[in-house]
Amino acid sequence: MNRSFRHWGNSFINLLFPKVCTVCRNTLVEGEDIMCLDCLLKLPKTTFASYYSNELTDRLVSLKAPVTKANSLYYYVAGTPYVRLIHDAKYNRRPIVARNLAETHAKEMSAKGFFDDIDVIIPIPLHFTKQWMRGYNQSHEIAIGLSRATGIPTGDNLIAPHSHPTQTRKNATERRLNPIGSFTVKYPEELENLHILIVDDVITTGSTILSGLEEIHSASPSSRLSVYSLAISKMV
Repeated sequence: MNRSFRHWGNSFINLLFPKVCTVCRNTLVEGEDIMCLDCLLKLPKTTFASYYSNELTDRLVSLKAPVTKANSLYYYVAGTPYVRLIHDAKYNRRPIVARNLAETHAKEMSAKGFFDDIDVIIPIPLHFTKQWMRGYNQSHEIAIGLSRATGIPTGDNLIAPHSHPTQTRKNATERRLNPIGSFTVKYPEELENLHILIVDDVITTGSTILSGLEEIHSASPSSRLSVYSLAISKMV
């Protein structure tokens, strides 16, 4: 009885407020989540052949980042509707987008061994005022999705003690300068000899993730570091 009532209630809510595809905004049908099947099939996935040597690792290594391996779900291309995945997760109070995409992708990556030697997942943090205003940290939501799929714990050892302006409207040079001194590490002894996966929503110049990597590497030199992001900007 309760199950039938709940099903009827959900159907009524969906009738009044139908769920729509994050990308194309068309109404989702039963079995679809976040994206419609058509948009999901057309998602510009990275499909890197190797986790240890690919476009993302090359970008990070060029910045002298201490990174072991890296992966991203898809290419972030400005002006395409797929930017809505990041924008909705980040600014439109839809953390479920980040969480569900990460969880689904993690299941695929687990089958290919990406998480085999990862000990802890640590998201790029937000300053507490920015997180309070937004209501959540989208990178933490990604970390939760990865953790749900893999069972690997999340950590909060990386913190943002200072508030910095958003990167969204900055040019490449300003993006590289903005994150300097953005992060610090608490309880570094907890990270000794661990393989840590650092998580962010989208990587453009790599400056933000680099700052996090360098801070952890400095605080815990015995740790190995790897990177995951939902998206990586397409370099043209």
